[in-house]
Amino acid sequence: MSSDGPSNPESSSSATAQQQLPVRTSSTSSSPQPQNGAAFDIVRTYRELLNSDRDLTMGVAAIESLIELLRATSSTTAMELVEIVKKEKAKLLASAPNPLPLLAGADLFEQFLLRSLRGPTAGTGSSSDRVLSFDETRQHLLDNKDLFAQRAKADRDSIAIWGSRYVVDGGVVLTAGGSRTVTKILLRAATDQSKHFKVIYIVDGHNKRSDVAVSQLREAGLEVETISPHKVAYVLGNQKRINLVLVGTEVVMQNGGIISGMGTAQLAHLTKTVKGGIKRFYVAAETHKICRKSPIAYPMVNRVGVNQKDISKFDNVGVDMSDRIPGLVAEQDEVDYTDPELIDGIITEQGVKMTSQIWEMVDNYI
Repeated sequence: MSSDGPSNPESSSSATAQQQLPVRTSSTSSSPQPQNGAAFDIVRTYRELLNSDRDLTMGVAAIESLIELLRATSSTTAMELVEIVKKEKAKLLASAPNPLPLLAGADLFEQFLLRSLRGPTAGTGSSSDRVLSFDETRQHLLDNKDLFAQRAKADRDSIAIWGSRYVVDGGVVLTAGGSRTVTKILLRAATDQSKHFKVIYIVDGHNKRSDVAVSQLREAGLEVETISPHKVAYVLGNQKRINLVLVGTEVVMQNGGIISGMGTAQLAHLTKTVKGGIKRFYVAAETHKICRKSPIAYPMVNRVGVNQKDISKFDNVGVDMSDRIPGLVAEQDEVDYTDPELIDGIITEQGVKMTSQIWEMVDNYI
């Protein structure tokens, strides 16, 4: 089952917010440079960045990899740089069995780069402002990684503030998947002395992130009960105090649906169909997870680029083929698609959005 393009990080205009990129501060150990004349390897860079920080999302790791590409490339014209970015982006996406989280981040970076190369200006808006040169534009992106880092850290904190408002006193939250953003929301809600709530966590024994989340919540003093996936319908029907089902996601599609860990769609369906009180299904997601794609044929995620086993063909049912077929999503990492009609809202750092608003965010933000 998270940029600041302009040099002023405190600007409150919507145009500024739309140009923000969620990138953390680079370090020598997590940003490998080409050595001994070796060509820059974006796939290796991406994987090393992702492995260096458990809090890094795949989309942000993709953005950081492309920024490191800017540092490594010797291109001298904007057109040449854009072509290099497109080529390396394609190489990075081709390396991932599920490229959608990477695509969301890479698209965001590419659009940001194109906007910058078309004419970012120096100064604060006076008539003396000049257009930055190509070299200045590239250096501007590299120099502002600290601002990007600040934005990335602020995103989850903002989501936690918005999301904690949906956790009510005396209620029970049902969750699954080990989402770091969901954990932030629950931990934030736990700091409110006026709220006393409990958590039911769905665990399957394979997702280590769920175990970490449960431990963090219990350490914060929350009462957390764990259940196996096959008890979900029973619990939804019998635990009347469950009023919120909250999950994270890997990708938000432009139609408002989500691609998340296998079982998320089932949980959403059960939330809406099992009788036993009013229960709402919310998704917590940073806006850099919004992807310019929509499912072509629900619920086939392979139609949007996810390379995972298609059990509808009854080939090797019950067998994990990831160790036999290169480039196939491992069984424990498989994903499904949750229709937007099953989602009551998506909690982002820009506020809680209806699924129908994602189209507008794609046009304005990406």
